[in-house]
Amino acid sequence: MSSAPHRVVVLLTLLLTGMLMCRAPLSANEASWLPVSQVMSELSQNPDFVEALYTRLGRNPKAGGILGPDEIKRLRELILGKNFEALDRFPGMTVTGMGRAVRLAAAAMDKSTDTAIPQPDAVEGTDRAPIEEELGIPAAGRSPAPDAYLRSLGFGLEVGDRIDPELAGRYADSLRLAEVLNRLSLDSRDDASGYHVVIGGQPVDTPSALMNALTEAGHDLEVRDSRYFANFGDLIYQGRDVLTPFWIDTGITVPGTDRLLLVPVSHSQHEFIVRGPVVNAALSFYFGIDGEAVFRPSVTRDQAWVMGNVAHRYQGAEALEVTRLASGIVRAYSMIKQHHPELPFGGYYALGVCNDVNAMIELKMQGETSLFPLTLDPQFFAGDGEVERLARRLPLDNGRDAKPDPRRILGSIPVAELSMLPLPLLRQDLEEVRAAWGNGSLAFSSSRGALIWVLTAIACLLAFLLLVRSRQASGK
Repeated sequence: MSSAPHRVVVLLTLLLTGMLMCRAPLSANEASWLPVSQVMSELSQNPDFVEALYTRLGRNPKAGGILGPDEIKRLRELILGKNFEALDRFPGMTVTGMGRAVRLAAAAMDKSTDTAIPQPDAVEGTDRAPIEEELGIPAAGRSPAPDAYLRSLGFGLEVGDRIDPELAGRYADSLRLAEVLNRLSLDSRDDASGYHVVIGGQPVDTPSALMNALTEAGHDLEVRDSRYFANFGDLIYQGRDVLTPFWIDTGITVPGTDRLLLVPVSHSQHEFIVRGPVVNAALSFYFGIDGEAVFRPSVTRDQAWVMGNVAHRYQGAEALEVTRLASGIVRAYSMIKQHHPELPFGGYYALGVCNDVNAMIELKMQGETSLFPLTLDPQFFAGDGEVERLARRLPLDNGRDAKPDPRRILGSIPVAELSMLPLPLLRQDLEEVRAAWGNGSLAFSSSRGALIWVLTAIACLLAFLLLVRSRQASGK
C-alpha cells in the first residue's frame, strides 16, 4: 500500500510508547515471539543505543531533546533501569487518552510535511470526455522482493512486513484490481461522462458492477469480515517477531481484582477474494494510518501473534452489496478530506481508525456492529449520504460519556473462542469479564489516562521519529 512514511513512523512510535505505558498480561516464556521488555533489556546493554535514545529524549536539546527533568527521571526508571518487567505492567491508555495523544502529536508536527493524499482528477469535474479502458488483467509486473517492506533501524531491529510468497504470486493482478476499484469508486457518476472499464465487451462504471461481471464470467467472489490484533509496530529483533500490541484501558474492572481490563487494540478489514479463469486476486479494505480508506492489494504475511478471525462471510448478492458499500466509503472519505484538508494524519482517528469503516459495513449488513474501539468524530459526517448516516449510528468510544461495551470488546478479540487465545492471563481476564457480564455483576470504572503520560508518549514519539530520520539520513 502507498503511505506517507513519516505518518507511519509517527503512529508506529505512538504504539511503542503506548506499550511502554501498559500492563501487558502475558508471560515472557509462553510463545515464540519476544515481549518488548526482553528486547529493551537486551538493547539497554548496548551503550550506543542508550546514548542515542537518551540524547534524543532530553540530554542534548540541540539534538532534538524534548523531555524535562521529571519525565527523564521517570523514563530512566522505566527503560534504563533494571526492572524491565515494569515495561509490561505500566497502565494503558484509555480510548480518550489515545485521541488526546493523536491531537498533541498533530500539534507538535510540522504540518508542512503532512501532505494530503493526492486525489484523482476524476473526483471533480464533469466536462471531460468519457475514459474507457480494458480491465488489464492478467497484469504485467513483478512480485515484491522478500525484503521490500522491511527497513533496518539498527541495533538488530527491523520494522516492516514480510512478504507472503503465495500472495506475492498474485500481486500484479491484485494491485491492478485495487487500482480499478478505487478509480471506479472515486469517479462514480450519474451520467456517461466518467471512467469505465470494459469486461466481456461491455463497459462497467461501478465496483459492484465490475464484481458482478466477473461472477457472471465464472469467477467466485467471497468477502470476509476479518479481525486481528493491530500490529502498528511490525518490529523484528534479531530475526524474531516482537509482541507490539497497543494495550488500552477498557474502563471495565476485572472481577475479583482491583485491576482494569486492558486489551490489545484490534484491527479489522474486509477481505475480497476473487478466483476464476482470468482474475485471481486478494484485496483488503480498511481506513489505514496512511489516511486512506481504499481497496488495497494483499501481499504481506502477518506476525503470528496478531491471530485472526472471520466474523462474517459474504457471497453472491451480499458480497456485491459489501462491494457497493465499500466503494461508497472510498468516495465519501475522499470528499470529507477534500473539505477538511486541515485534518492531521490524513484524518486518521478524527475520521476513525481501521475499525470504523468496517463497523459501518457490519452495521448495514448485520444490523449492529461488534467492533471496538470506534473513534470517528460525527461532526465530519453531517451530510445526508448513506455513509454519513451509518457513521452517525455507530456506538463511539472516545467521548467523555462513552460507556464500555463488553459485547463489542469481546467481539473484537480475533479468535473464534476465548479458549484459542494464546495469552493465558488475557484469556483469564476476558473469561472473568464475560461471566460477570452474563450474570449482571460486571463493574465499570471512570478511569482516565494521566495527561503527563500522554505527554511523555508524544515526546517519545517525536524522539523516535527524529532518531529514525537521522539514521536514514546517515545511511544506517
